Amino acid sequence: MNNFIYPLIITSIAGIATLLGNILLFVNLKYKDNLISFALGLSFIVMLMISIFDLIPEGLVLGRLEVGDTKILFIITLLLLLIGYFIVSIIERKIKNNDNLYKIGLLSMISLLIHNIPEGILCALTSSTNLEVGVRFSFMIMIHNIPEGICISLPIYYATKNRGKAFLYTLISSFGEITGALIALLFLNKFLNNSLLYVILIVVAGIMITLSILKILKEGLTYRRYFYLILGIIIGFIIVLLTI
Repeated sequence: MNNFIYPLIITSIAGIATLLGNILLFVNLKYKDNLISFALGLSFIVMLMISIFDLIPEGLVLGRLEVGDTKILFIITLLLLLIGYFIVSIIERKIKNNDNLYKIGLLSMISLLIHNIPEGILCALTSSTNLEVGVRFSFMIMIHNIPEGICISLPIYYATKNRGKAFLYTLISSFGEITGALIALLFLNKFLNNSLLYVILIVVAGIMITLSILKILKEGLTYRRYFYLILGIIIGFIIVLLTI
């Protein structure tokens, strides 16, 4: 029983840390543009770095086990990244709200929700194998989940002026971690394999790269608060560097 309960609790704590990103919702509104610029810079670099230095390399390791041929793996990976790009385009067209910040918040929630599932799987598996290593791994996840929460909560709040909605969207994203843990602990042997994880990781990387460069950075530049945008990028870079 402990091999189920402890990994689930450890992974859940790492996921719920996403909610700490809501703390910036209570900063005085007169700093709105500066705060948004900072948050968008942070969101941009966190999503981009996690995709390039975490999701893609991890996915390629799994893909190589299944595909073998490097050229074929490269082509498949490019196609999966393109699928991520088209997913962002399709979802954006389906969003009826024309507010760019709202679109960024919603797209961030969806991409991070999917991203958190394999992360939760790895955290639960690590914890069930070695509890001490699992705790260290979950702590690293917890630290970079905080700026992920900011990626969702601030754009949603400033688009809707609704703290409850910002909190709810962040909470939904955090469920990805718990979902991943349950998949690992209950169904892993039946359904999960290297091929499926490879596809999930690369497609999510495609979604997050598209979102970070074409949506988040572009929106951040429109505010012309370059100092705060760059400050967010620097802090996000340091956080991800310390936790990947």
